[in-house]
Formats: sequence, C-alpha cells, structure tokens
Amino acid sequence: MLALIDQSPFLISRIILFFVATMFIFKALQAIDLSKIFKKNSADNIRFLFMVVSIILGHLFVDAIVSLFENLNQIL
Repeated sequence: MLALIDQSPFLISRIILFFVATMFIFKALQAIDLSKIFKKNSADNIRFLFMVVSIILGHLFVDAIVSLFENLNQIL
C-alpha cells in the first residue's frame, strides 16, 4: 500500500517521545508516597523502582501512540 510518510520519522519520534514521556512519568511517580511501604533511608530503592517503572510505562505509552499514527498512515 501507499503510505503518506516514510517510516523514519516514526522511528525518530518514537525515540524522542520515549525520553520525554519517561521524564514526565518519573516526575509524576515521585508524587506517590511510598515511605510507608519501604524502610527508612531507602530513598535509593524507591528512586530505582520509579526509574524502572517509568521506563516501562514510557515505552508502552509511546509505543501505543506511535503505533496508532503508523496505522493511520498506512490506512490513508
């Protein structure tokens, strides 16, 4: 099928949006208070958990959004 846009802009936008979304998700996760679950002085563990979760959620969010635009590009 004839696509409107080549696939390379989608790859570039996927990479850029991944870092932007991960940063926003990490900032949003810092608003959650997990001090009741973890021991005292375990800020590094909480920060590591937030980083891992924000990377996973950032990838899923960006993959969903960019895949939607890729499918729209193929349909049109």
